[in-house]
Amino acid sequence: MRIIQAASREEAVETVASLILERILRHPSSVIGLATGRTMEPVYARLCEDAVAAKASLAQTFFFMLDEYVGLPDGHAASFKHYIRTHFLRPLSIPESQIAFPPAPEQDGPERYEALLKESHGVDLQLLGIGQNGHIGFNEPGSDKNSRTRIVRLTPETISANRSQFTDIIPEKALSMGIGTIREAKGLLLLATGKSKADAIKYLLNHHDDPACPASFLKDHPHFTLVLDPDAASRINLKI
Repeated sequence: MRIIQAASREEAVETVASLILERILRHPSSVIGLATGRTMEPVYARLCEDAVAAKASLAQTFFFMLDEYVGLPDGHAASFKHYIRTHFLRPLSIPESQIAFPPAPEQDGPERYEALLKESHGVDLQLLGIGQNGHIGFNEPGSDKNSRTRIVRLTPETISANRSQFTDIIPEKALSMGIGTIREAKGLLLLATGKSKADAIKYLLNHHDDPACPASFLKDHPHFTLVLDPDAASRINLKI
């Protein structure tokens, strides 16, 4: 595991955006896994800005979404599909033919998504965030290390944390890549910012293969990079 402790939140965001763009510039036909959430908004803003400045062509790059709520209508303002369209696809004029959105569960969504990942020869670089309870995607505490893409029931804590995003439907389930699916990506890039993530990062670094912290299952991945801002790193000490 490679740990990058940035000097500021802005530097952490810049580091993550740079690593993603570097991968695309060096390997234009890469498959990139995308995460969502407030932590990622400045990442996509910076990535779009840098891609335009570098005159990067993303025409050969393909993208996969990490997860999506179950039960939201297409285009719902709180859906991850709407999020990625707003923050990434439209600013860079990327057609939706270059991204895979999680299929509807009633159409055997998890199985079809796994099949599509296999057909695409897997994800080259998967972007990740981490929840305050150590969840990755919607793999909540108690998830199995070898879990595959599936429908998960959200914990009361996650539902409560998401409540402010919804004025009508409050999803109780989501479709998410499993931990085993995520671990099959050739590279993992996890960004944590803010003091609210400090406890999760401390727990992650002090535990291994612990179902109480799903992120701990990623530590033995051969190409796992953890990027932290000062607040997220405030409860750890890596100095020797």
